[in-house]
Amino acid sequence: MANNKITPLQNMKSQLEKLASKTFSGKYLVPSLWIKPGEELHDGKPPQQVHPGEFYLAHIEAIEKLQIPGVDPLRSLNSQIPGGNGGNWISAESIFNIFVRLTAAYDHDGDGVLGGNRKELTLNNSGVRESGTFLKAIAMLGYVKALGCTTIHLLPVTAIGHDGNKGELGSPYAIRNPYRIEESLADPLLAMDVEEQFTAFIEACHMLGIRVIAEFVFRTASKDSDWIAEHPEWFYWIDEKIADRKVGETDLEVAAKHYGNPIFTAEELAAINDKIKCGDLNELPPPHAAYRNFFKLPPAREAVKFNDEHQFRGEGTDVPTGKSVRVRIPGAFADWPPDDNQPPWGDVTYLRMYVDENQSQPEFNYIAYNTIRMYDNRLARPELANKELWQTIIDLIPYYQQKFAIDGVMVDMGHAVPVSLMQQLIARARAVDPDFAFLSENFEIKQDSVDAGYNAVVGYAWWVEYRRDGMYDLLNHIGNQGVPLPFFGAVENHNTPRAAQRDGGELYSKYAFLVNTMLPLAVPFIHSGQELGEIIPVNTGLDFSNTDLERLKGCKLALFDLCGYKWDGSHPMLEFMRRVLQLRRQYSAVVTRYDRDSFCMVQTGQADVICFIRRGDGQHVMILFNRDFANELTGDVSLEWCLHTDCHSLDNLLADVGSSSGFPVENQKLVYRLQPGECCFFAWPD
Repeated sequence: MANNKITPLQNMKSQLEKLASKTFSGKYLVPSLWIKPGEELHDGKPPQQVHPGEFYLAHIEAIEKLQIPGVDPLRSLNSQIPGGNGGNWISAESIFNIFVRLTAAYDHDGDGVLGGNRKELTLNNSGVRESGTFLKAIAMLGYVKALGCTTIHLLPVTAIGHDGNKGELGSPYAIRNPYRIEESLADPLLAMDVEEQFTAFIEACHMLGIRVIAEFVFRTASKDSDWIAEHPEWFYWIDEKIADRKVGETDLEVAAKHYGNPIFTAEELAAINDKIKCGDLNELPPPHAAYRNFFKLPPAREAVKFNDEHQFRGEGTDVPTGKSVRVRIPGAFADWPPDDNQPPWGDVTYLRMYVDENQSQPEFNYIAYNTIRMYDNRLARPELANKELWQTIIDLIPYYQQKFAIDGVMVDMGHAVPVSLMQQLIARARAVDPDFAFLSENFEIKQDSVDAGYNAVVGYAWWVEYRRDGMYDLLNHIGNQGVPLPFFGAVENHNTPRAAQRDGGELYSKYAFLVNTMLPLAVPFIHSGQELGEIIPVNTGLDFSNTDLERLKGCKLALFDLCGYKWDGSHPMLEFMRRVLQLRRQYSAVVTRYDRDSFCMVQTGQADVICFIRRGDGQHVMILFNRDFANELTGDVSLEWCLHTDCHSLDNLLADVGSSSGFPVENQKLVYRLQPGECCFFAWPD
């Protein structure tokens, strides 16, 4: 340690020792999968009834025994582990994505209900918090390590607002104050504030060599953000009398009189799409005048009040008349495309990134695609940046680096943060830690993300690979053409359908994860719950059809409600994903190459049997899978160019988790007989 002061994890351990010395009269169940670091996963075992003090204490003691020698866990690992390389360490990692409130939730008293306390929903009737906490996330680190992941990506852990909440608890993206940690993530078993518990979690991760990436939102804030009272000019305001549009409203005349995403004609949408496609951001078509007139000038600070419903109201100014108008904070909606079918985001609002040149007679005083993402050239000028807001955002990451020792950040909707702002933000963070990693929620894998300073992007694998043509296009783009930076090898994320809910269920989830893990520049990414075979999405934000949305109507969504995973029982995906990550490590010398010669598509004779080879460093790795979920398919794969003449069979190294084992080789052709949805991994030397 850098000094002799007791660390947060040591304080946590001390408190658990005291708790363990006392009788615990309540019932406290934990999943058998929440193993101590160093233990092996044993799926299918029933939950354990434990003394919580003893259980969590044993996990911390196991973490201490496995602490990496010479590492100060109160500092970022980036400067302490070789290979930082300006944040490009991310390319060698395997990521486990945690939404703490959800991932670490569990029905500890076994009554079949999460929480339920009348005074505090997340607590059970014994006062135990059954939603996820940082203490329980620490107890999951052995599970994360055994699965084979080396980095944890946290969905936002910052303080949540409540104005306009869609569900019981509110979304972690409805951020009331990005400089504060959400109080409900603290575990009441401990007399420690939430910031100290968060620090203890990162300390425990660092002891085990696990990096922590925190996600931040720079473009939106909750409608009851702490910033509103101090800086009303950072926000958009509309006439209080304008009601929000009802979800699914189809009468355009009615819709146009209520607040929601701007309504454009078919001709206008075509013009907008043409200009954006051509990169022409000058004189972008604005919303109709009736919509723009909803918006008023921001109120003065002293005119902003917080009402009994915990909503901000103020006295703004109507520009045409100069009259005072009661105003409120409007909700947000999808930034692109202009006719997106997502439900509105009634719990957040967009920050005003730029101010008008003439603020008393503004031209861009409204929320639309051209003020929140495809910024019109007349608005996105350096001199019009909302400078004080920008500086507050720029200072945020260094605050978390210095206070909590995070190792990187994921930038929510990073593609839509003004480029100049991101450049300044990245420069400031890298001045603190030259090897700090920046990841962007950008679904395109292009050079402009490299130019902006990002080390990786989310990419688009999850969006296309469940379709045959989409999978072929992905493999051609990633493998044959190549991409300029790492991307997430993700089958799903918190905004998409669950992979196991796609056609094929877990068969699809398996082969897609295998493919994503073995592609050039792919960073294996497990959205928590995928390995458990979960089928209920966390949110319905991306790639959901209107039919999907109708099917899920009334279903609890974990992004907003109190939910948990099915930790108990058997999970076939779990061992499969652990084995795939093990194979990636075993053959990392070839799998982590990204030169063009390291990837080769192979003909199979069947459109639904897809095959590619990774090669280099004297090794070949071949992925073969049948994307037909109804039919067995047979054929052969010609390997004359890369397989020895004396080879008569190849073993599928995934056979021990449910696939065929030995495949015959005849005249340097691998003969396959693949069951519906079956996927295989082969390897051989030059």
